[in-house]
Amino acid sequence: MELAEKYHLPLTELNFAQARFTRQLIEQDDPTQLQRVMERSTTLVLRFAHGRAAYHGSGLQLEAGPDYVLPDGGELIYLGQREGHDYVVAMLPETPDGSATQTQWLDLRSAFTVLNDEQQHLLLIAQAIINWRQHYRFCPQCGSAVRPTTGGWVLKCVAHEHELFPRTDPAVIVAILDEQDRILLGANSRWTNRVYSVLAGFVEAGESLESAVRREVFEESGVRIGECVYRGSQPWPLPRSLMLGYTARALSTELVPDGLEILDLRWFTREELASELRAGTLQIPRGVSISYALIRDWFGQDLPEAAN
Repeated sequence: MELAEKYHLPLTELNFAQARFTRQLIEQDDPTQLQRVMERSTTLVLRFAHGRAAYHGSGLQLEAGPDYVLPDGGELIYLGQREGHDYVVAMLPETPDGSATQTQWLDLRSAFTVLNDEQQHLLLIAQAIINWRQHYRFCPQCGSAVRPTTGGWVLKCVAHEHELFPRTDPAVIVAILDEQDRILLGANSRWTNRVYSVLAGFVEAGESLESAVRREVFEESGVRIGECVYRGSQPWPLPRSLMLGYTARALSTELVPDGLEILDLRWFTREELASELRAGTLQIPRGVSISYALIRDWFGQDLPEAAN
């Protein structure tokens, strides 16, 4: 069976692949509009400082817009609208003392395990736009200061009105299958040596997505790729990636890990992978990541956990 016949459908239930929030407000360069939004009784504010969001044990700590007082050095950025509520993030220069209100501070990776889907997506949007804003404080063309417009989603050079837009780095991530329908998984140098996942890498300038798949896979594993099928995408603002998922057919099976990013590579049947996961001798990424979605899609169901 051709790969495209079996894997032509998009990945189902892929986290963050569908828009949950609308942002018509960011199309208008009106400096007073965000303040008007803050005056609405239905507006909710999420505080965010040093890579973490305000959290109270059962969900994100959201404050009423009309009652919120932005501290000195803070800035408001519009996140979007959903079910009658406008959401705004307060980008703070320091983490406030939460002892009086039992406030905790939650990073995005931790949020994937404790928040519901909607709040995960809200925090992901906040993380993405704040990452960009914190790294672009000056115009790259002339070095002048920049000012935010359109709810914080565009920056303009104060000297020449050059416009800066949020940056996203495209990266391909691919489930590689051989003619025996085995999947190729690798151990990355950034992880513990028991964690194996599908291969991934950034798209280079002037390169198509399919070319990036073939180049990255060959560079990291020595495997040549033939047919590759696009499966879906997932924003991953750690720090600013857009993960573009593929399933691809290997034309060769000899493995040559690059020794820099990939320390080990293995071909797995479904039975072999399930056996090692149950035994706890091997781990894979879990949760909301597209890497798990690609592996699960090949496996055909949720993968087993280690037996206690």
